[in-house]
Amino acid sequence: MRGLAEHCRERRSKVTRKRYVPNLDKGKGLYFLFIKAETETPGGLVARPVLTSYYKSDQFKNRPVDPYNTYTSPDEAILCVDSFQSMYTQMLCSLLMRKEVLRVGAVFASGLLRAIKFLTIHWRQLALDISTGVLNPKITDVSIQKRMAGILRPDPVLAEFITRE
Repeated sequence: MRGLAEHCRERRSKVTRKRYVPNLDKGKGLYFLFIKAETETPGGLVARPVLTSYYKSDQFKNRPVDPYNTYTSPDEAILCVDSFQSMYTQMLCSLLMRKEVLRVGAVFASGLLRAIKFLTIHWRQLALDISTGVLNPKITDVSIQKRMAGILRPDPVLAEFITRE
């Protein structure tokens, strides 16, 4: 039995070594993260999905600064209940920070599919925002507007690249 356990440890070690990607911890993660609106039960309790609870928690908001907790998406976009504004801002930031992205994901695979579809529909407006440095007027969430004022700058070269691709 000891031989089997040893064999399994050795096998796991080999698999781990094969999957290691150097410097993966140096960039940012492009993760599409969303919350849902809260509801109230007939008894007056707040009901919300578990991920919404986590993203709104102090644990998430005050997460330690480490490479695996560094995202392209600002918290303001993640915490926006309007799914269009949230996705638009997360997509815009991911394009602006594209050279820093080393990890991509979503909690559910459907989130990545939604993001791809969203990009195919809205790439022209995203490119316009990047070209002019002016945020889409459909983004009305004040906390997002304030945050993006510190991030978005005109980048016609990137906008042209997006348009070409």
